[in-house]
Amino acid sequence: MVYEQNRSSNSAKSNISSRDLSLKGWTSRLAIIVTIALTIESISGVWIYIAPFSISSQIQVILHTLTGILFFIPVLVYLTRHILVWYNQGFTVTMVLGYTVMVMVLLCMISGIPLTWESLVGSKIEKVWDIIHLVTGIIAFVTIFVHLFLAFYYNRYFAKKNLQYSTALRKFAYSSIIWIAGVIAISLGIAILWPGNLAYFPVPEGYSLPSYIQEYDEYKGSPFAPTYATTDNRNMINPEILGNSQSCGTSRCHDQILAEWQPSAHRFAAMNPPFMQVQKNFAKDRNTEETRYCAGCHDPISLFSGAKDIQNLELNAPGIQEGISCAVCHSISRVDQRGNADYVVTAPRKYLWEVSDGMKKFVSDFLIRAYPRQHLEDYDRNLLRTPEFCGACHKQFIPEALNRFGLTPGQNQYDEWRKSHWHTEEADTDLSCRDCHMRLVYNSNDPGRGEKGDIRRTHDDEAHRHHGTIATNLFMPEILKLPNWESQTRLTKEWIQGKTVIPEIDHLWPRGPVAVLEIISPERADKGEDVSVTVVVKNRKAGHNFITGPLDFIRAWIHLQVLDEQENLLYEWGLIDPITRSIFDVPGQVHQIGNSRKQGTLVLEGLPLNGKGKPIKKHELWEAAGGKGQRTIFPGYSDKQIYKFKVPPNVEGNIVLKADLNFRRYRQEFLDLVVPALEKETGVYQPTVTKDSQEKRIFISNKGSMDHLSQNLSGNKLPFPQSSPVNTEKP
Repeated sequence: MVYEQNRSSNSAKSNISSRDLSLKGWTSRLAIIVTIALTIESISGVWIYIAPFSISSQIQVILHTLTGILFFIPVLVYLTRHILVWYNQGFTVTMVLGYTVMVMVLLCMISGIPLTWESLVGSKIEKVWDIIHLVTGIIAFVTIFVHLFLAFYYNRYFAKKNLQYSTALRKFAYSSIIWIAGVIAISLGIAILWPGNLAYFPVPEGYSLPSYIQEYDEYKGSPFAPTYATTDNRNMINPEILGNSQSCGTSRCHDQILAEWQPSAHRFAAMNPPFMQVQKNFAKDRNTEETRYCAGCHDPISLFSGAKDIQNLELNAPGIQEGISCAVCHSISRVDQRGNADYVVTAPRKYLWEVSDGMKKFVSDFLIRAYPRQHLEDYDRNLLRTPEFCGACHKQFIPEALNRFGLTPGQNQYDEWRKSHWHTEEADTDLSCRDCHMRLVYNSNDPGRGEKGDIRRTHDDEAHRHHGTIATNLFMPEILKLPNWESQTRLTKEWIQGKTVIPEIDHLWPRGPVAVLEIISPERADKGEDVSVTVVVKNRKAGHNFITGPLDFIRAWIHLQVLDEQENLLYEWGLIDPITRSIFDVPGQVHQIGNSRKQGTLVLEGLPLNGKGKPIKKHELWEAAGGKGQRTIFPGYSDKQIYKFKVPPNVEGNIVLKADLNFRRYRQEFLDLVVPALEKETGVYQPTVTKDSQEKRIFISNKGSMDHLSQNLSGNKLPFPQSSPVNTEKP
């Protein structure tokens, strides 16, 4: 009995003590501040994860971060004091929930430190910290309200009897609710009133369309005709939305990829001097509006901003310095295998101040890293990884609307690849565009390194795809003196010569020259004898035709020399004139395009014709209606050229055959017609790159000599050097 009385007495003392402590807590300003801070953190956190991307959600990210930073110390102080005050009190459900809240809040705060740091100065947030922050935040969000509810519930009867206690409870509740409601109202008000970034704008008044557009169902009144490229709502797009590629690298995120893209053919697609002059000729011959046909692939920023219009006769365009920008490629949401830039662009939703500078840009970069949802949704599309994506532009034809004649095929790397042995329909062996042209760059610091869904890589391989899209243009980066042009030129030259090794496809893509030579000749000949030599060119590694692209100005050819053993020149085909840099079929005879099967040496090229059958020499594709003398080699196939000569009667020793397969991005005659002063003004002259070289010897003897006869009869091997072996391995 005494024991029970003592226990009851101790219990009463404990309860009184708890009430006093509770009253002190409800009246504490620190408690109110911390409760408000934690509630704001909880609500803003839920808002960030649940609400769709908007200005209001970005405001919540900023609010969430600032609240966490400002109240980090006060929360720690309050939690410490709270534990010291209540740890010796009775064990209740409310106490358990309180301890749970404390632990979760501490873990959430600790995980928030690296997340904030990574968002401020890093390149991306680590997923493990994000998960910890999310899980602990959710648990804290639930338990803190249950904890407060129970605290109110268990003290409601006492509050009815104690005016001071009741007042403290109401004051605590009202203060918290008012502050929380105020913060939410201000956030929503800012979000509603914020002007944001207007991505789209309607087709401006006075904007002109070619008169014939309505006659062709394929255009359906598109404001961007005669290209097939369009936007998802057929409105114009602010050039700032699709431009500003520099910011992708200056935000400490994609600096490596930016450096790769800056000297690439995609980057200089619009400011390439030959293209610019051809476009001017196009506008002069036809009109400015029809240059949209070119702009779909070469100058999309200008196209979608409405700059390719009759009101802009000089073709000054906002996207000329960026060509195919980062945002353009990554904003393409749909493509069609038809080609001619048949793609749809969906303007990306920009973050606050994304196109600004200074501190505003710093905040924008922080938002992208801390809240990457929309950035990934807009820019990381599976479509980018498909050959069809590339085919939207790398498949071209001249429509009837443009040439006024009829549909005429143009360059078509996509279908060349699709019909080749490289396209197997089997994931393990199917080599696509980016396997070869966008090889993996290991030890990457890019936040997009590692990629799911790519059979050539793993999610943790620390690699990204090279955005230099290395191909064959090593002339323009140097002409334009683009950033990192030296690196691009070196990589391109190695690519042309077949020196590039790509580890991830090394088992599928053979090493060595892209196109290989083989010299077929008699092993011996007599002085004065007529000799026939065949030089075979095999397209061994190219995933499309060799050569491919605009055949009217791209050229590859064989340079064949016949020498004696003292290296005196006996015969020659395919020499480059040192002054005009034209090709000589034979010495003194300049090669003429369009006579491919009757020419002195093998020249891979093509000559387009207009509707009247006249040659097109300045890339006037708007007139193209056919072709002549097109010579190119399908993947895995070969072409050959026969060379005939007479062995000089006075030659001493053996004859040496030297064959080079040479390549030039621009036919010199084309450059001289379109941009005649380009090389002289820049001091940069287009190089000739040798893709492959082969040598072979022919043993020469005097006709009817006893030596000759005896060796024939003996069957012994001839004592002269043999030709070097030619790799005839099938790709």
